[in-house]
Amino acid sequence: MAVRTSYTIALTSLLVPLFSFPVVANDQDTNLRIQQRDALSAQEKEKRLLQEEKELELQRSKQAQEQSSSDQSNDNLGQALYLAVKGKQWSQVDVLLNQYQSSPYADPLLIHYAQGGLSRYLGRLSDAEAEYRSLLSLNPNFLPAQLELARVLFERKKNQDAHTLFSQIKSTLPTDNPRADGVRRTLDAFISALEHRDAWQGAISFGPTFNDNLNSSSETYTCLVRHETGKCLFDRVTPEKQRAAGLTFNASANKRISFKGHHGMSLQALTYGSRYNNHSEYNEQTANVSFGYSFQDQRHSILVAPLIEYSTYADKSLYWSTGLKLNGFHSLDSKSALRWELKGEYQDYRPTKLDYQSDWQWNASINYWHQLPQQWLAFGGIDWTHKQNDQDVHAYQLYGGRIGVVKSVEGWLDANLFASLRERQYEGYNALLDAKRRDTEQNYTVTFSSPKLVFWTLTPILEWTHKRVNSNVDWLYTYQQNEVSVKFEKRF
Repeated sequence: MAVRTSYTIALTSLLVPLFSFPVVANDQDTNLRIQQRDALSAQEKEKRLLQEEKELELQRSKQAQEQSSSDQSNDNLGQALYLAVKGKQWSQVDVLLNQYQSSPYADPLLIHYAQGGLSRYLGRLSDAEAEYRSLLSLNPNFLPAQLELARVLFERKKNQDAHTLFSQIKSTLPTDNPRADGVRRTLDAFISALEHRDAWQGAISFGPTFNDNLNSSSETYTCLVRHETGKCLFDRVTPEKQRAAGLTFNASANKRISFKGHHGMSLQALTYGSRYNNHSEYNEQTANVSFGYSFQDQRHSILVAPLIEYSTYADKSLYWSTGLKLNGFHSLDSKSALRWELKGEYQDYRPTKLDYQSDWQWNASINYWHQLPQQWLAFGGIDWTHKQNDQDVHAYQLYGGRIGVVKSVEGWLDANLFASLRERQYEGYNALLDAKRRDTEQNYTVTFSSPKLVFWTLTPILEWTHKRVNSNVDWLYTYQQNEVSVKFEKRF
């Protein structure tokens, strides 16, 4: 028994670093879920701010259609074209415009106005902006053209330019004319939406959580040498699973500062983590901040920014990292979008026993979203991570993919189903483990929230995550883990 005990203690001492200080890579799934939720929330708020204006614009279009004349004579052709533009009858505008341009009575102001509206309808916003600017160079006080130009600047994400023009138009409206009230409401709606774009946006959420395998233990027992009597002389035992309840939290803050044209600066900050009752040795938290150049237009956005990340484990510093990220978002059509990101960072591990892990980490990812009927949103993507290390046994490549769906039920329930699969391949042979380690990681997350169910401005979120790891060193690294949490979220 004494021999067995000493062997077990010796083996355990070799494995302590593996369990006490896990090498924590960036939680890409958590980052993606928080960023996606922030983006969807920002879009929904902008839609709400402009909802009334869109309804009023639809009413105005219907009224203009009712007034539209079918008389195509020279005397009425200009009026018919103007009413067709106001009624957004673009197929008719195209026909009438061709006829009107050939007329000796053609008014260049009306031609620019019609061409601007038609270009905007066809998605050629730069052409629409040029037409409206040409019109206003001939008649600077033509209010409909001013409004249309401001709308085009808004859609082109020229936020500062649009805000300036909307504000200028508002300042010229008479205060004693009731007919100006409708225009003023339109201006206020767009100004509010523009201020929202450059305002602080994000969320704070927190709540109780339970984790059934804090130490990621395989919880295995192996008899290595057995006596002929059947008694085990040498065995190999991994720690029992540690279970605990605690507090989970995450917070995000995003802000863009718009400059003239499509340019600006963007700040993104994010933190998340968990703290466990009577198990502070498993407390963890990650925080990252980036601030850099931002370009936006109606279909594309590009961000180039340095980043800083800080991670703690067991209430002690785990690593600092600094680096650079480059990402882009592209609206492919009205229902589809694509996002990609490239990132490089140097991770400086603080504990002396983990100093050997300090090195560069590289990451690339691409994600695709598609809006389906009946408020279904499907998404998927792939990613790659390369963790460098002077010792091949600690370096690895990580290849992965993810799929998911988001379903909204009439504003009462938002459901998010998310699954990811990754293959982690270490680059060197580990003599202690007698293997070149290879892990397959599966993650499944289900989230439910109800925007209508609000307590003191907090929205409840129920989340369940299941993690399953299968390793060729199965006795040590194969495990399952479940975490259930109820968080309360405050959006701003």
